[in-house]
Amino acid sequence: MNPPSLDASLATDDAAPAPAPKRRRTYLPAAERRRQIIEAAQQVFSRTNLQGARTRDIAKAADVNQATLFEHFASKEALFIEAVVQPLLEAMDGMRERTRTYEAAGSWDQALEKAHASSRRHLESIIALYPLLVSALFSDPALGTKLYRGHIAPLLKQRGEAIAPLTKDGISPEFVRLATFGIYFAIAMDQAFGGKGDVPALAEQATNFALFGFAKEMK
Repeated sequence: MNPPSLDASLATDDAAPAPAPKRRRTYLPAAERRRQIIEAAQQVFSRTNLQGARTRDIAKAADVNQATLFEHFASKEALFIEAVVQPLLEAMDGMRERTRTYEAAGSWDQALEKAHASSRRHLESIIALYPLLVSALFSDPALGTKLYRGHIAPLLKQRGEAIAPLTKDGISPEFVRLATFGIYFAIAMDQAFGGKGDVPALAEQATNFALFGFAKEMK
């Protein structure tokens, strides 16, 4: 029997390994794929901003290619509105609905209980949305102004109107709605930077502060 040729030996010993099969992306319905992209965009936008975020980074985080991303969203700006601005507006609008709920309570004790529960849910929402809120308001000056003046300020104004019957003389509802939003925003900022305050307890104190103030009774 003739020995194998040198060429045959090289082909056997030094042949390049077969390429690994390409991983196929899992098929998802369009609505689920859209949700996946939005969640990935929220993560990327919260780490950067509208200008700094790259669509290829969002696509990678969502495990899709850029072509798929643009099948669902016409532009990065459109994705930003859907992923960042819309959840913020929904949370703010929910605040107004919760105000109506505890206003309809049958007694003061029931109203206070509902107010505490509502405050806790609202604070948890603001904490979760804080990175997106900052990104939405400050990543682009023109967009931030449009978002605040066109959407957030009107919602805060509506909340001020809702609490007007509860506001004592000498303090305007407009001030109360700005002050209470500022309290929640400040707590969310502290939590985002490592604050260890107990969120349910902070939420209850925020409600008590808004309803009863903080100063001891003067003797």
